[in-house]
Amino acid sequence: MATGYEDIDNLMTEQRQNLNDQRALQNQIIDKGIEKVQNEVTKQKEEYERDATKTARGLYTDYRKQANPYGATAETLASQGLNRSGYAESSQVNLYNQYQKSVTELENTTRQLKADADFKMNQAYLDANVQKAQSALTLYQQQAQLALQEYDMKHTRDREKVADEQWERQFQLQREQFDFQKQQAEQSQSNWEREYQMALQNSLRQ
Repeated sequence: MATGYEDIDNLMTEQRQNLNDQRALQNQIIDKGIEKVQNEVTKQKEEYERDATKTARGLYTDYRKQANPYGATAETLASQGLNRSGYAESSQVNLYNQYQKSVTELENTTRQLKADADFKMNQAYLDANVQKAQSALTLYQQQAQLALQEYDMKHTRDREKVADEQWERQFQLQREQFDFQKQQAEQSQSNWEREYQMALQNSLRQ
């Protein structure tokens, strides 16, 4: 059944769909940014683990070489007649303690690096949630404004049924305003995407 508001309803539906599409696009960009950060953080943590493993092996190899009873250190002590002395035993203890200290420092450093990477990931999640919340709030405000516009246009239609020509001019102006706003929204979206990507790159460099 015709209501006489079909053109208004179609215009409002188109505008609401445009707002929903814009928000969905922004969320997709945010999600892709999060995925990029997550991949970078995972890669960093894997590199930290590989470096730590390599360093730990090197520390152990150095320790075994120095602690080798037939190695250069033992030969030096033997040449000085200290190979079976308390000094030799003390040297072995010192070598082991130094090795353990180096391993502990390596573990602490690796743990801190991973914690920093996790913090960066958590911060990215928080920033993404804020961005999405702001996007949702903006959409709600724009939809409320559309509802008021729809009411005004229908109310005007009711009051000016006898002035179709005048109403058509108003509707055409509304259409032109919508097209202009859509162009501005697309430009704003492009600017927003570029700024978001720049901010994301800056966060990865930190």
